[in-house]
Amino acid sequence: MDKFNADGLVIRVQTTGETTRIITVLTAEHGVLRAFAKGARGAKSRLQSATALFAYCRFSFVKSKESYIVSEADIKEVFFDLRNSLEALALAQYFCDAAARTIPEDGTGDKFLRLLLNSLHFLCKESKDRRLLKAVFELRLAVLSGYMPALVACENCGAFETDVMFFDALRGRLLCDNCTQTDGIALPLSVVSAMRHIVFAPFERLFSFTLSEPLLNTLEQCAETYFLSVTQQKYKTLDYYRSICIL
Repeated sequence: MDKFNADGLVIRVQTTGETTRIITVLTAEHGVLRAFAKGARGAKSRLQSATALFAYCRFSFVKSKESYIVSEADIKEVFFDLRNSLEALALAQYFCDAAARTIPEDGTGDKFLRLLLNSLHFLCKESKDRRLLKAVFELRLAVLSGYMPALVACENCGAFETDVMFFDALRGRLLCDNCTQTDGIALPLSVVSAMRHIVFAPFERLFSFTLSEPLLNTLEQCAETYFLSVTQQKYKTLDYYRSICIL
């Protein structure tokens, strides 16, 4: 049996048997791992908190045949402040759900992990608008997963910008107001710039922009529509987040 340690974030929790949890862990070095945490649901288990959703820990894994087992875990962060807001908690659940269903299981996960950890951090701090965080997460996650939208210029004529541009979310392309023949989403230039920033900016500057109230709604709509289009999945966690935002 192989033993190794890795820092990882719990992005999905399932149960089996009386006390065992099956956790999906996003790690930097090993990507997405699915592991059994035996006895973790027991009231006195040392693994109870460490195997809960959003727990970021230093895990000790044992690999046996085709499965992984959590032997130990030292908690680094549990993002407890997410529980202070139902909307923030619901959005964090959607982030983890989207990550679990989108990130490839093979390969490293360092960029994905960094994106998710920072998104949860900002949700806890409530220092940035949730619509901005959601748009950044969805669009950058799509890019990291291999779905890069064509945002450099109009796909037809190559125009870098016109007064209004249109985003064809189904094809992931940008069209100027002279070339559009679709029902794409009309975008003011500030939203186009924000989307380009999310796609191309170095990670250190990824979250360092702002938009005014109505433009945030447009950005969020574009990012969500594109993400759902390329992943071709339905997320109950997103539906729930949407339902409580309306209340």
